[in-house]
Amino acid sequence: MKRLSLLSGLFCMAVIFALLSNPVTAEAISGSTNINKTVHSTSILTTTPQRNPVPILAPPSPAGEYVVIIVETGLWGLTAIQNAVNTYRMDLNNTGYNTILYTSTIANAPALRTLLQNWFSTNNIIGAVLIGNLPYIRFYHPANTSGQSGGQGTYGADTFVCDLYYMDLDGNWFDTNTDTIYDVHNASSGADIFPEIYVGRIDATNRVLGSQTNANDIITVLNRIHSYRVGGVARTHRALTYIDDDWQLWADGTYDNWPAWLNNAYPTRTDVHTPATWTNATDWLNNRINQDYEWAHLCAHSGASPGTHYFGPGGSGEGTVTSTQIHNQVPTFNFYNLFCCHGADWITTDDLATTYLFSGSHSLAVVGTTKTGGMLEGSSFYNALGQNETLGKALGTWFQGIKSYAYYWLEWFYGMTILGDPFLTTHYDITALAPTISSSTHPTQSQWSTNPTPQFNWTIPVDVNGIAGYYYIIDQNPTTIPTAATGTYTTINGTLSSTPLADGTWYLHVVSKDNVGNVGSEAAHYQVNVDATNPTVTITSPTTGSFVSTTFDLVWTVTETGSGYSTADIYVNTSLFTTISAPLSNTTITDLITGTYVINVTVFDVSGLSGSHQITVIVLPLLPPGIPGFPFEAIALGAILAVSLGVLYRRRRR
Repeated sequence: MKRLSLLSGLFCMAVIFALLSNPVTAEAISGSTNINKTVHSTSILTTTPQRNPVPILAPPSPAGEYVVIIVETGLWGLTAIQNAVNTYRMDLNNTGYNTILYTSTIANAPALRTLLQNWFSTNNIIGAVLIGNLPYIRFYHPANTSGQSGGQGTYGADTFVCDLYYMDLDGNWFDTNTDTIYDVHNASSGADIFPEIYVGRIDATNRVLGSQTNANDIITVLNRIHSYRVGGVARTHRALTYIDDDWQLWADGTYDNWPAWLNNAYPTRTDVHTPATWTNATDWLNNRINQDYEWAHLCAHSGASPGTHYFGPGGSGEGTVTSTQIHNQVPTFNFYNLFCCHGADWITTDDLATTYLFSGSHSLAVVGTTKTGGMLEGSSFYNALGQNETLGKALGTWFQGIKSYAYYWLEWFYGMTILGDPFLTTHYDITALAPTISSSTHPTQSQWSTNPTPQFNWTIPVDVNGIAGYYYIIDQNPTTIPTAATGTYTTINGTLSSTPLADGTWYLHVVSKDNVGNVGSEAAHYQVNVDATNPTVTITSPTTGSFVSTTFDLVWTVTETGSGYSTADIYVNTSLFTTISAPLSNTTITDLITGTYVINVTVFDVSGLSGSHQITVIVLPLLPPGIPGFPFEAIALGAILAVSLGVLYRRRRR
């Protein structure tokens, strides 16, 4: 029996020495392991912090600006009006605007102004077009007898239609004597009397010429505007300035140089003003208004009769041209700027501006005044047109730039208005809209993917002249805008990354090119996040072959340069012990018993790739919890050996 005990003790010692001399070799495994877990669940991925995606940008210029289309309720009940307005609205949307369509009944002018103020506050609208017989106000200016300089002389009291009421949304307008005619316009502190938005009207209510109803006249003009936007009624891009006798000193450079205003918009131009006999009724009617010009800038008297031009000094001596004659002669210009007092007084029968707009087959818009006055200091207006701004925006720029608008020449400009489409430019197609991008391989821009060669596709943008192709760039800048010089051109609405992308965040940028050569000035953007490199992990404590207690701390480090460290799975002898979420990189192993254990740490990045490292540790009996490391185990082993040898020695002596 004693011999058996001695042999048992020696056997235990042999087992301990065997364990010490033959530890299990540790492995550092990069990439997938034999652990049956390689992809995280969706819930883990979605709770891990992500980088914010770059949103798809809004369409290019006008870059999502809001405009309003207001249609008289009675007209909107006509199917043909609805069709024409819907086409008009579609064209504005395709140009890049966000449109608001309003067709409900509007009781009066203050109600209409309140609507515009609300849209300006909530949508930051930039302009509105009023289609049909919609409310208006009249404004009263007292007589001016001061004989102001500038060649305009004195003039009497004036009561006139004033659409500035709808353009200046923060000013104060008063009818002080309650006669339904406004007579005071000012601004409170923090506001001004300048326009915030611009307004145009399309209405033939007071037109008698021609055989069409108001609805049919409006439909005709809307259809013509659509034709212009697709290149159908465009005239040669050149202008005619026609300045009658009383303004020659402003045309020839003595006081001003009115033809020079047009240089930025129309460097190709015909200027008719000197000698005085060149400008007369016969020449205007028979030789000018039926020529191939895009723009007419006409300075001639019309006075209290808004339907007649009066030529010659003081408006006499060189003939008259009536609205009836203009209508019958069929004018051919696209646009008109009438420096003709009262010439755009559209509440009178067959005023000049309405006649030019609805007669012929090319007219699109007329800028003019409803009262005594007209456009002075017009260089800012034509500069804006030359930069492809709309008629409305150009008029708003002009209003803001008039040096003495609120002071010396206040009365001169209150009647300025636009009849026709205020959203037109003098270049019928100036941009190509950006497409909308998607990716079948990387469908969610905010997520990380292990695929380094994304496939992109994009929609074909709507364009009045059709899309010819696209320029694109793939880089790591979220705001790049490709150009013809910097982008790669393709006629296919899609592309595959030609070479694998390195780990990181990348962006595809696309602009369109239309069939008349316009290249979009703003791009569509799409973000992809690529992480094709496995993370690596190293267990730093304990080291492989260490003696540990039944409870010990496990510590590791993670190297991940792509999507980021997400979670770590801890295995003990192939059984999942726990899962740790980033940024933690340690845990406590508990409840072990005497024996040898393989400890595996498998880490995952956000994209789902993994890396592993494993070690072997030995748990000995009688070790106090929480005291790992070799020195203690060596002392314990020495004590066991000493006791065993002592027992053997005593037994031999007996």
